[in-house]
Amino acid sequence: MTARQRHPLMPHPAPMAMPEQNLAQPFKDPHAPGRRPVRLMRRWARNAVFWPAFAMAAALVAIFADWFSPDGYMALEVMIIAIVAISAFWIAISVTTSALGMLAPADEIAPPATTDNALNIALLMPVYNEDTNAVFSRIRAMVAELARQTSAHRYTFYILSDTNRPEIAERERQQAAFWQHDKRYTTAIHYRHRNKNTERKTGNIRDWIMGWGARHDAFITLDADSVMSAEAITRLADAMSADGRAGLIQSVPRLMDADSAFSRAQQFANNVYGGVLARGLRQWSGPDGNYWGHNAIIRTAAFAACCGLPRLSGSGATGGTIKSHDFVEAALLRRSGWDVRLLPDIEETYEGTPQTLIDYVIRDRRWCQGNLQHLRLLTTPGLTAASRFHMLQGAMAYIASVGWFALLVLWVLMGVSANENVVVYFTAANPFFPAWPHVDAVSRALVVGIMATLLLAPKVMALTKTAGDARQVKRLGGGLQLALSATSEILLSFLLAPIMMVQHVGSVLRTVVNIDTGWAPQNRDGSTHGFMATLRFHAAETVLGIVLAMGMFAGLVSLWLLPISVSLCLAVPLSMAMSRPLPTSLRNWMATGETTAPSSVLKLANQTATRQAIVA
Repeated sequence: MTARQRHPLMPHPAPMAMPEQNLAQPFKDPHAPGRRPVRLMRRWARNAVFWPAFAMAAALVAIFADWFSPDGYMALEVMIIAIVAISAFWIAISVTTSALGMLAPADEIAPPATTDNALNIALLMPVYNEDTNAVFSRIRAMVAELARQTSAHRYTFYILSDTNRPEIAERERQQAAFWQHDKRYTTAIHYRHRNKNTERKTGNIRDWIMGWGARHDAFITLDADSVMSAEAITRLADAMSADGRAGLIQSVPRLMDADSAFSRAQQFANNVYGGVLARGLRQWSGPDGNYWGHNAIIRTAAFAACCGLPRLSGSGATGGTIKSHDFVEAALLRRSGWDVRLLPDIEETYEGTPQTLIDYVIRDRRWCQGNLQHLRLLTTPGLTAASRFHMLQGAMAYIASVGWFALLVLWVLMGVSANENVVVYFTAANPFFPAWPHVDAVSRALVVGIMATLLLAPKVMALTKTAGDARQVKRLGGGLQLALSATSEILLSFLLAPIMMVQHVGSVLRTVVNIDTGWAPQNRDGSTHGFMATLRFHAAETVLGIVLAMGMFAGLVSLWLLPISVSLCLAVPLSMAMSRPLPTSLRNWMATGETTAPSSVLKLANQTATRQAIVA
């Protein structure tokens, strides 16, 4: 059977080689422009981000060191100080990056492409057991927008299915055949189904490159819940055609379709705080940017030459397929001599978000395994320091929770005074006399204040910048609504922080003992979970919260931990309440423009979703 017979809804094959990379040896793409020395302004930006972050972490370490200094330092105390140093640094990095983002200029807009430098671009949407009507409604909206856009670039849509449920695969095929024969739109739509989803998404993209990649100069990756306006697509395409050094250009997607309190808080935070952080990241990373797996444009030949991912030795959580492939692909493009750029100011580039806390955590477990897997790749020859930092930072987003959990345990053990604590420990020199440090209320309040300041600073900076933009304030419902939304989001984030800390610790432990979470389709329809399922899911948080409350009642645990105990005790009702769809009366609560004044491409995607059902 020929390739055309196997995939009748695809064009004739145009294969491109994609060799597997050797991660034990450096690699240089002979067609890449090569890496340039770090420019003076970039070096200044990096110094402005990293050195102040080190200073902030050092200040917090000094406080803990002072607590332990009277009786010398035991091994446990040194370990605690190390945990504080590492955890504080990763929080401080977000503060300094946001501060840099406050001063950063807007993206430079590339000139429109002409017939001389226009690109032939594929838009790839990998799908895996998705809601067929929702997927094709988003595609149709983007195709309709592109038909109205004047651009020298040429576009072709590919739906790349890894679906393993026959009834869904058949619906996909039917809808693809229907739209392929719809002559109202000039953008071609093709469909390919793999019988075996080998290597998951990376294998899906690689299969397309090796079968049809030579047809296209570049491709834009989309997730099944991605939507991009024609203007956003064209800006990415123009940026790629104008920059011969760029191997990948990443936009910053905004969250959409948030219908629950949990997802609405995520959407508000992404919309209001994300831009400042992304601009700061763009300033210090420069050509050493990162890739987030979707809503980005990639030079096909560069990706094929540099990003063929091998399987890692071993199995389970840390071996086999490289799960968080995007960070690694960006790093391999950079080591091969291509630039990886970030354009945070491109608007109308969107992605969905899980509606329930449980679905968010389930997805997060997979991300945790992938990011911790990156620790095995940090010594890959030829990677830039910035690429290694991106991978380390991704891993530390989860490892830091283990540090905070360790500090929580320390605080519990310290109790309310030297004589009222859960346990005491003894020095080798004085085995009969407790050496537990005495920490007064003022010192504890100081530490809590410092940590709260570090956590809130990026949000305060972003809110300050947003408040000075009349257009943005209007999109967010006005000044009063912005203040109420920000207050709500901050309160909810503090309520959920202890729950997420415990969940992250569980995710890290699963990875350490090599339990693979698998690759289940995402629940995107917002269906909630019952009480017993929620109770089982949040059992660890609930038990820990009850233990903390009992310790406080017995007078052994400091009341400073009361907010954490309340959050953990209420994990089940909080998870259920925040995951339910918002009532109509709260439609504008923590709302953004994606909710109150959606762009034309979002409107069109929602309007066509119902009409698509007649094809299924």
